[in-house]
Amino acid sequence: MDIVKDIMVKKITAFGPDSSVNKIAKVMGVRDIGAVIIVGRNKKPLGIITERDMVKRVIAKNLNPRKTKAKDIMTSPVQGIHPDANIYYTSKMMQQKGFKRYPVVKNNKVVGFISQSTLIDYFTKQRKKFVLKYLSKKLRKEYL
Repeated sequence: MDIVKDIMVKKITAFGPDSSVNKIAKVMGVRDIGAVIIVGRNKKPLGIITERDMVKRVIAKNLNPRKTKAKDIMTSPVQGIHPDANIYYTSKMMQQKGFKRYPVVKNNKVVGFISQSTLIDYFTKQRKKFVLKYLSKKLRKEYL
């Protein structure tokens, strides 16, 4: 079965709600990531911040990233998908909601991320498998 936990990115970067946007942006740049999770004391996800959030909610509004806190710009509450969710269902949900990244949540904890690029890679591999299988069958019929 094609499920999210098989293709999700498991490395998560998290910050507290009082972290500065400047600090978050620096870490995102160093780690080359497009989103971080904002968590409370019990590691429960409180929100998510993406590159786009920083542009729209900080830069475009001329806010000082050193003084702006994560809790001021995060998208909250965190909507997530279960790790056992079907990949095709997840793709459809992301398209309907306009999400480029979707946190994977289990027991109220973020356990990974799934992104549009992850899904594109997965669907490309599936299409290649299908084509190769089809061509293999066709070639066998022609030469047998």
